[in-house]
Amino acid sequence: MNIIKLSLFLCFFTLILSGQTSLNQISIDISNNALLIYETDKEEAILLSRQALVADPSNAYAWAVAGNILRKNKQFKEAENFFKKSLELNPLLKEGLYWGAENNISLDRLDEANQKLKILINSCSGCNESVMLKLSINNKKEQTNSNYVSTKDKLDEKQQ
Repeated sequence: MNIIKLSLFLCFFTLILSGQTSLNQISIDISNNALLIYETDKEEAILLSRQALVADPSNAYAWAVAGNILRKNKQFKEAENFFKKSLELNPLLKEGLYWGAENNISLDRLDEANQKLKILINSCSGCNESVMLKLSINNKKEQTNSNYVSTKDKLDEKQQ
């Protein structure tokens, strides 16, 4: 009797695992399609990214893609929640780190972007994302410094 129960449990467990794997792949495929169509149909891309999350809510990549699509659509605060969830599920996911840091830059949170950059360098030292992220952070710093100098110059002119 115990052997039959064990066999049924193992069969059921195997079916669940095989189903989860296919749902994960479906979620990844839907996410990739959302990224591909973003430039031509933003609304459809947002809908697809949400469908990817329905297909597999535990897919960190799908959360990162959904966040990235919102980020590209300048919905930075909403995107932040998606990146947080992505990194909760997989703290080393390069897409979650990179896109999340780019979102931090858009929100003027350079300290958070630098933290993600450090993790990205340690987990993926040779990947292009770390190089591109360094450039983005440096560009934002230069832009901020330039704006500060310009504002200071204007104030000095008014005082004279």
